[in-house]
Amino acid sequence: MKLPQVPKHSFLLLLISLLIMLIVPPYLREYSLFEFESMLLNPFISVLFFTSLYLVTDNRRFFLIGLLILLPVLTTNILYYLDKTHITSLIGTLSYIAFFAYICVFLGRFLARSKTVSINVIYAAVCLYFFITIIWSFIYIATYNTIENAFSFSALLQNSLDPDKDSITLFSYFSFVTMTTLGYGDITPVHPISRAWVSAQSVLGQLYLAIVMARFVGLYISDSRAEKRDRAK
Repeated sequence: MKLPQVPKHSFLLLLISLLIMLIVPPYLREYSLFEFESMLLNPFISVLFFTSLYLVTDNRRFFLIGLLILLPVLTTNILYYLDKTHITSLIGTLSYIAFFAYICVFLGRFLARSKTVSINVIYAAVCLYFFITIIWSFIYIATYNTIENAFSFSALLQNSLDPDKDSITLFSYFSFVTMTTLGYGDITPVHPISRAWVSAQSVLGQLYLAIVMARFVGLYISDSRAEKRDRAK
């Protein structure tokens, strides 16, 4: 498979979009815009999905396959206007996981086949880190909705948020905390299955940083040696 031919700074725009998706929703809730949240964010999220699919796929066949995987996600987003529980249903969470995993495959291949350390490669690595973390947030949502008492929440957290209604917010936060191994303790995995997923993500978070840094250092050394050989000629 050929390398994705992405426009300059395209992964930077994707990264900015991911940051907006992470940071903006709490402000909408805080400033009494919660009733407009889906109206404001759902179109933006849908565009973000199309954009990320367009950026990471490098030919029409892979793009069309991605569109087929994306279709259930867009359907879930539309149904969210009618009933917010659709997005946290098992079918909804699995469709999100499948789509983000598809994006991660192409981002991972782009990084693996990159020959130099460019700023766009660094942006792609950060985007991949975000997408992996988002995948785990939906894994936690599916686990919470299918296994009773899979997680326990602190009293302060339960007073400020409802785990059933705000599961996306809660488990997105929990996933990033777990990925970075911070472990604040306000959300605790109780069931063995939830603990297994948390353990896997904690290990993956550390391995990802180590592997990406080793890859960047290796590419940098290779570039330096190539420059020295060119100068010697």
